Order: sequence, then structure tokens, then C-alpha cells
Amino acid sequence: MSADKDERTPDSGVTPEDEKNNPEASEEASGLVVSEGEEQDGEEKDAEAADPDEDPSLDESEEEDDEAELGGHMSLLDHLGELRQRLVRCVLAVIVGMLVCYSFAERMFDILMKPMKEVLRDVAQKHMVLPADFFQNLKEGLAQSLQGTDFKYFDKLDVFVQAMQDSMSTVMVGGHFQYTYPAEAFFSHIKIAIVAGIFLMSPYLFAQIWGFIAPGLYSHERKYVIPMAVISAMFFVGGGMFGYFVVFPFGFDFFASFANSEIAFTPKLNEYLSFCLKLLFAFGIVFELPLFILFLARMGLVTSRGLRKKQKYAVLLSFVAASILTPPDPFTQCLMAGPLILLYELGIWVAYIFGKNEKRHQREIEQESDEDEASQGQTASDEEESKAEESAT
Repeated sequence: MSADKDERTPDSGVTPEDEKNNPEASEEASGLVVSEGEEQDGEEKDAEAADPDEDPSLDESEEEDDEAELGGHMSLLDHLGELRQRLVRCVLAVIVGMLVCYSFAERMFDILMKPMKEVLRDVAQKHMVLPADFFQNLKEGLAQSLQGTDFKYFDKLDVFVQAMQDSMSTVMVGGHFQYTYPAEAFFSHIKIAIVAGIFLMSPYLFAQIWGFIAPGLYSHERKYVIPMAVISAMFFVGGGMFGYFVVFPFGFDFFASFANSEIAFTPKLNEYLSFCLKLLFAFGIVFELPLFILFLARMGLVTSRGLRKKQKYAVLLSFVAASILTPPDPFTQCLMAGPLILLYELGIWVAYIFGKNEKRHQREIEQESDEDEASQGQTASDEEESKAEESAT
């Protein structure tokens, strides 16, 4: 019995006699046991909460970050709906640009006709049948023969002779535009206004194009959408200006060189406009090649080395594209294929500088990873040394 009485409970350390004599001690002992159990349970819960692998909220946040990094996921119907919305915006933008530019259509018509008019004037002077001083002598002879008469328009003789000279040069070698369909001139102004509106609204149009591509980009790449839209518009307009100021004079001079006193060159208005507008669009699109290569290089799909190896195929494709985008004559095709080859060479250098899979970039990434590993190893060794010092103290 005494042995049983002397036994202490393993949890509380209080004897049964103490439990009877002092009930408060038993309550404190039991409360101590409960509190220690609660503390252990709380520590286990805190440890579980501190473990990110078992915390669903952290998993959800990480998944959201991954989705944000991937640029979000869209279904096929969402893509089609967004495509429809952006196409409607582009059409409305072109309509607005056309309405703005239509008031200047006549002026732009003269600007678009100017390269051909200058070429025709030069050709007319080269193939003049009458001597150069014929009209000057004619003016002087008319003035002398009309002296002493009641003719009162001597001050208009210069205008008359100059108009006669222009008309005679037109008859001999051509130099004016003609149209056969009654509404052809009107629709020509509409076409010019539409094309001018497209060039005017090109920054907004390219912003819609890059905005449609943006969901497939990473979050750190989507911030370049607006700059890329502006640069794309600049290249597009630059291509059109290159075609107008460089290609048109050489091309028209070549085509008009076949005119002479027996062959009159009188371009049809609709055909001439179609020829010019097609070239303007073609050169505008061709000048987007470096940006297209930049986009592929940033995605890691092409490298400068691979583009260099396929350069001979690119030259062939340049002439094929020029034959499709330009009228069927070798001279115009060469005028487009040449700049296209140069733009491909520029794209190779762009891929070398900004490409994702370039060797020099890979070396930089490897160096950065080595530096990170070295810094992590140094941090781990410092932590081990600090732990050793603490244990020693």
C-alpha cells in the first residue's frame, strides 16, 4: 500500500495523497499538462503553416505568378473575339484616316503624279523633233508680224507659245494621263485618301497588331508592345518613302525611255495609280523584315548563325517575293529584291545583338549563374562558420 501511495503519476508528478490534500496542486498539474500539449500542438501547426509545400494559399499565389509570367491563357473563342474586336478598330481607324485625308486628296494626287510628270518632261526634251529655239523664234516672228495692227494681247504671246510648246511635246512623245471610265478620276481620289489614311493611322494599326500578339508574350516582354508599334510604323512609312523618292524616279525613267516620236507614252490613270500604290505598300511591308527577325530572335526561334547559313536561300526568296509584290518586269523586281537582301543582312545583325540563343548571351548567362552559385556557396559557408562560433560559445 505504501508503495502504491508513494507512486507518482507520470504526467503530473503529484502523489495521490497530495492530490487529496491539495486539490489545487492537482488542478495546476493537469492545467500544466494541457497547456504543454496545446503548446506542442500550436508549434506543430506553426511548423505546418511555415512549410510552403503544404500551404494551399502559397501554391495558389505561385500558380498566379506563373500564369502572369506566361502572359495569361486564352481559349480559341477568346482569341477569335479579340481578333474581331481589333479588326473592327482597324477598319474604323482607316475610315477616320480616309476622312481626314480626303480634303487633301487633290494635293496628294499631284504629289503622286509628280515623279512620272518629271520623267515625261525630261523624255520630251530629249526627243524633241523641233529645234530648241523654234518656239523662241516663233514668238519673235509673231510679235514683229503683229506690229502696226490692232492686236492688243502682246503680253500674252509668251503664254501662248509656252502652251503650244507643251502641247506639241505631249503630242510627239506623250506626257499626259488619260482615263476612259467616267468615274475613274473620282475613285482615284478615294484610293489615294484610303492609302494616305492607312499611312497616317499606321501607329494605331500596328498597336492593334502587337496588342493581339501580346497575350502570348511574357510579362516583361509586354512592356515593349507600344515601342514596337511605333517602330513598326516608322519602318512602314520609311519603306513607302524609299519607294517614292528612290524607286519611282529610276523605275519611271526606265519605262519612259522607250518613248520616242513614233511611240507615245500616255499612262492610263487607274493603271498608274494601282502600280504606285502597290509599290508603296510592298516597300512598306518589306521594310518590316528586320523587326520580324527581331521578334523571332527574341523568341529563340532563329539565330544569326542560322540566318547566315540560309542566306543563299534568302536571296532566292527575295526575288520570288519581289516578283509577287511588284509588277511583272525584271527592273522593278531588282529594285525591290536589292533592298530586301540588304534588310535581311540588317536582320542578321539585329539577331546577333538581341537574339536569345546567341552564344555570347549564353556565355553571359553561364557567367551569371556561376557567380550566383559562388555567392550562394559563400553565403552557406558564412552561415556554417557563424553556427560553429555560436555552438563554441
